[in-house]
Formats: sequence, C-alpha cells, structure tokens
Amino acid sequence: MAEESPRYQLGPRSRRGLVAGWRGGQLAAVGAGLLAGVLLLRYVGGAAGALFAFVLVAISVAFATWPFAGRSAEQWTPVVASHLARQVGVSRRGRSALSTLELDEVPIGATGRRIGVVVDSAAGTWTAAVRVGGSGFALGDEADRARRIAAWSGVLAGSAREGGALHRLQWMARCMPGGFDDRAAPIQATDRGVATGSYRSLLEQAAPLLWRHEVIVSLSVRATAGPARRRGHDSADRIVDELEALERRCLAAGLEVDGVLSPSALAATVRSSYAVGGAPRGVADGWPWPLGVEESWSSVRTDATWHAIYWIAEWPRTGVGSGFLLPLMLEGGLRRTIAVTMAPVAPLRAVRRAEHDRTSGAADAELRRRHGFAVTARAHHEHEATTRREIELAEGHAAFRFTGYLAVTADDEVALAAACGHLEQSALQAQLELHRMYGAQEEGYTCTLPTGRGCA
Repeated sequence: MAEESPRYQLGPRSRRGLVAGWRGGQLAAVGAGLLAGVLLLRYVGGAAGALFAFVLVAISVAFATWPFAGRSAEQWTPVVASHLARQVGVSRRGRSALSTLELDEVPIGATGRRIGVVVDSAAGTWTAAVRVGGSGFALGDEADRARRIAAWSGVLAGSAREGGALHRLQWMARCMPGGFDDRAAPIQATDRGVATGSYRSLLEQAAPLLWRHEVIVSLSVRATAGPARRRGHDSADRIVDELEALERRCLAAGLEVDGVLSPSALAATVRSSYAVGGAPRGVADGWPWPLGVEESWSSVRTDATWHAIYWIAEWPRTGVGSGFLLPLMLEGGLRRTIAVTMAPVAPLRAVRRAEHDRTSGAADAELRRRHGFAVTARAHHEHEATTRREIELAEGHAAFRFTGYLAVTADDEVALAAACGHLEQSALQAQLELHRMYGAQEEGYTCTLPTGRGCA
C-alpha cells in the first residue's frame, strides 16, 4: 500500500481585534459616529435630528466595516494619507524608501575576502545574502519533496533559538530573462562568415525564450549600540557568525550553497531586479540602486522598468501538497520575484503568545454567544490553527512570523498590465490570495530585495 503524501496547512490569517474581533480603528470610528449621533439628538432633536443621527451612525459603521478592494475605509485611510505624504515629500526633498539603504562590505578574518551587506539605517539592520540551489525539486516525487521540506524546516529550527542574533531570514525566488552575452558569441572569421551569422541569428531567436531561476537566502542582524567604530565591528562579527551557521545548516540539509555574495555580486543582484534586458552597459553599472524612482498609486517605476507589487494576504487554508507553489514559480515568460520574510520568535515568547491567542479567541467566542452573535467559520478555523500551533510549540517546533510578497516587472505599462493578469491567474492556481499594495508600491519593492524588510 502506497504511503500517503504529506499535507501542509498554514491556516487563515488572524484578524482578531481588541473586542469580539473588532479592531481599534473600527471601535474608534463607530464610537465617534455614536457620539456625534447623540450630540445631534441632544442639540437638534426631533425627527430631523433622529434622521441625521441614524445616517451618521450608518456611515460610521459602513466606514469601519464595508470592504473595498479587500479593506474597509477605516483601513484605507492611513494608507492614502501615507501615500499622499510621501508624494509631497518626494516632490520637495527627493527622498524615497530606498534612500535609507546603503551597500557596504565586511571583511572575513585575515583572508582578505569581503562580503557585501545592505545597511538599512531606518530599521537599524545589516543584511547579507547567500545564493543556494538544489537539483530538480519540481521533478521529484512527493516523498523526495517532503524530505527536502523537512530538511529546510531543520534549517529554520536552528535559527529560532533563544537569545540568537538573527533578526530576519528572507528567501527570494526570482525568474529573469536568461539571454546570451554578446561577448560569448563566436568570433567571426572571413571564411565562415555565413555560418557565424546564422549562429548569431539562431541565438537571437532563442534568447527571448530562455529564462533563468535563482534562489537567494538573506539574513539580517540588528546593528549593535555604541560608538560607530565599535558598532560596526560588533555587527560585522555577528553577521559573519550567523552566515557561517546558516551555511553549515544548509549544507547539512542537502542544499547547494554557492557562498555568501561579494559586494559586487550583491550589487549585481539588486541591479538585476530593475535592469532592462539587453540594455548596453554604462557607467551606472557600479551603482546598485536605481537612479530614478517614480511611485504611483498602483505601480512603481525604477529607471526604465515598471513593477507591480503584491502582498500575499492569504496562504492556502486547506491541506496542500509540497508543490503548491509550482504553478507560480514555474510560469514561463514572466519576470517576477517571490519574497518571503520570516522573523524568528523566541520559544518562550512564542508559547506565551500562543496561549494568549487561544485564551483571547475563547473569550471573543463567549462574548459573541452572550450577545447573540454567531461564531463564524473563519473564527472557528483561527481557533483551531491557534490550538494546533500551541501543540506544535509544545512538541519543540520553532515559531516564525512571516509574510510574503510578489513583484512582477515589465518594460512598459502595457506589458505590466498583461503580466499582472498572468501573475494573478498563477496565484489562483497556487491557492494564494493577493492584494495589490496600492499606495505602498515603493515600500513593497524594497521588500522584494535582499533587505530583510517586510515583517513588522
């Protein structure tokens, strides 16, 4: 009898609020509406006052609860305000979300080797990246995939330790045009000009069909406090120690590690996220960041490329197999980046949090029953997921907070709209619920770079 394939269940995203599932913003909006309604009844009175009070309360309830593009007006308000503030700030001072990122280098021991790090002065983190690989995950059977997933879970378990220096762990799976380097083309000879020309023509026809995939794992540590020189020295030591431990765990898990990215390799990785395919090389190749950034409500333009950034609002709620992301990751002809940022949670803190969530969920359910409100199926699933997480923690599993992002890139707005349609269809096949990051496209773009951003 064949062994049953393992199933993985991530559970719904928690939407538990302060009181009976209501968020603080919702309570404030409805409370303000009720207060205004009472004042109208007191100072206006009569049928007109009652009518206006009823309309005002109804508007406040709709403002707090009526969904629009996945969010209520109460949730959209800070997003719109922040976007408008950034637009005013950009027009006056030329600042952007990328302005707090710098590329630096850290020496390793006395060998003279240097690794590249992204210094985020806003978050106070140092981030380095490792390029990893494997052989034929998509071609393996369920048993082989399950073995590799278990090995990767071992890598994560070693990262969420009590008192560890790791701040964020991020993996990125990117798909970019492969193309050919013209310098690698055969040199023309006088007696073989026809053959060389035919060969070049064949390469030019095949180049648009070639796409390359790469997986990059980056880790971030907090910059230590103290004088600048001591702070830099301590941060460098911590990130080197964490990188060495990560490499050992990846090798023990059977992953192919190409080594920590050097300053030039890290700069090339960042630059390839917005570089135009087939563009000639120039003096800006030594600079990792885009020279110009223009953010709109639904996209962001970096130099000559356009990006649309999505947030993965919901992961599969039912049991899925190990290859549930393959429809998205193997989609050909689509320049995209999948980035998942994970924040390790110390074991004691994770246990306390799980116990608090379970108790809070039970209290919310009891409060709903007392006031005649039915407990929704979603709340029931959230409670089951919380109970399951508490059991897993009791069994010694590691805990992470995580969030995912998807970026799709194109050379113009028309191509970007078509690429977004393909991406959304692939996400549906992978059972992912995507929310376009309206009003926060530039900030979302930085979350798809090896920066460790994205998990508050």
